[in-house]
Amino acid sequence: MNETTMSTRSLGDLAIGETAVISGYTEGAPARRLLEMGFLPGNAVKAVRKAPLGDPIEYFVMGGRVSMRKVDADEILVRPES
Repeated sequence: MNETTMSTRSLGDLAIGETAVISGYTEGAPARRLLEMGFLPGNAVKAVRKAPLGDPIEYFVMGGRVSMRKVDADEILVRPES
């Protein structure tokens, strides 16, 4: 495994307040829907807050806030912001 693969994780694993860069999607992810919501590879995304029971999670991406279920966020791959 190379360093890039090791540092890639899912968006759903970001801690609140943490920022990362979108690197891609898992196999079978609804890429078109994610692209339309602003989750484009290369864009920065920040975890803003979680609902009281932990799901959904609110993210700040492309100047707006988007809430999504953790199961959907787990389909987006991110790497730490450099």
